Amino acid sequence: MLEMEVKNLKELITSSIGEDFQIIAQSQKLLTAPGDHYGSIMQALDVTIKLSSQDKEELLRLVAKLIPASDLLRAMFDIQVTFKKEVSAYLDAIPALIDFQREYNVPENRILDIFPKCYGARINLNNNNGDVDEDAAIILENLKCQGYETGDRFVGFDYAHAELIVKDLAKFHAIPIAMQKLKPEEFKRKVLPCSVKNDCFDNVPEEVASAFHNSIMNGAKQVPELEPFLDRIEKLVEIGLEDMVKGSEPNNLFATVVHSDYWLSNTMVLKDDTEKPIKNKIVDLQIMQYSSCVRDLIFFLFTSVINEDLDENYDKLVDLYCDTFVEYLSDFKLDTKEYSRESFRKEIEVIGPKEFYHVGFMLKPILTEKGKVASFENFHTRDWCREDLLGEAHKRKLKQLIFSYQKRNWI
Repeated sequence: MLEMEVKNLKELITSSIGEDFQIIAQSQKLLTAPGDHYGSIMQALDVTIKLSSQDKEELLRLVAKLIPASDLLRAMFDIQVTFKKEVSAYLDAIPALIDFQREYNVPENRILDIFPKCYGARINLNNNNGDVDEDAAIILENLKCQGYETGDRFVGFDYAHAELIVKDLAKFHAIPIAMQKLKPEEFKRKVLPCSVKNDCFDNVPEEVASAFHNSIMNGAKQVPELEPFLDRIEKLVEIGLEDMVKGSEPNNLFATVVHSDYWLSNTMVLKDDTEKPIKNKIVDLQIMQYSSCVRDLIFFLFTSVINEDLDENYDKLVDLYCDTFVEYLSDFKLDTKEYSRESFRKEIEVIGPKEFYHVGFMLKPILTEKGKVASFENFHTRDWCREDLLGEAHKRKLKQLIFSYQKRNWI
């Protein structure tokens, strides 16, 4: 069983609660199962506090995000960079973007509200000086206790969910672009650090990289209907791999802070009594980058939306993203003529084929069969190389992805 108690918790959350309280009790338990999350340990943290000025106790329902238990996963996820980036996102970037909106008198109902509340974050116990260590922690509100849920990664989101999430994605991308244009120095100082390059891909052991890489072509070869496309699939794999390894300067018009891993398990949705999705929160900010905003859009749509809903509503969702993006730029009285639906579609045509590899290799962890990964502590390279991790769900989604790309003449 993992040892997960957060040290010096009072000191960590004082900035959000104030100093006038005592911790009466705290308990924790794992929040995610092995195979559902790799880049960190997530634990539910219940904390009972008592304010000195009041004669009553209060229960805080929190989440503690900690570094992975396995040395292999710590290296692969480059925690010395990625954990610092996420701390920077919660402590610096998000508050700076909210302050920026308020400075320009953006209405309160349009203020950035798409991330969980952060109660405190640190990379160590040494005033955040030095390296990320075992005491690194990010303390967030427990969204599950408020009714927020992640979707089923084997099913995907329907159109109603996708509509809500795409609007939030546009908001997330547009506000940093406005800040770049209007307050470039503050953007560089407070926001850009959470999007510095990390070396997750470079740190992947060769056998794991091969397993992810080969999962695309091996999966395609097991689907008879894809046989006519194999040569073109292989070409897209080559293009996408080169793009991922070498990178490229983003189109300045669309360059912003992007999530880089925005799929179903990294967003949480609240529904009303009729099961209608009404609110969304974006989580897991550790590998954000500075890139084209449409990368997140393409990655989300093709990894996380039910294929039939995507095929039927693709144009609607793209237009909704574009229109919402322009709407949030307009809050700052910026000239938005360059951000037409046509210009977005041109950018999508450039980025879409490049994102195929990203989507394709991520289908391996996304569709790893439940229960196949048994432990966080004893995670080994071979746990990502086993052939039994993937089943019919992976073949089905890969086939749908390729047919969707073919429909758009990207393959």
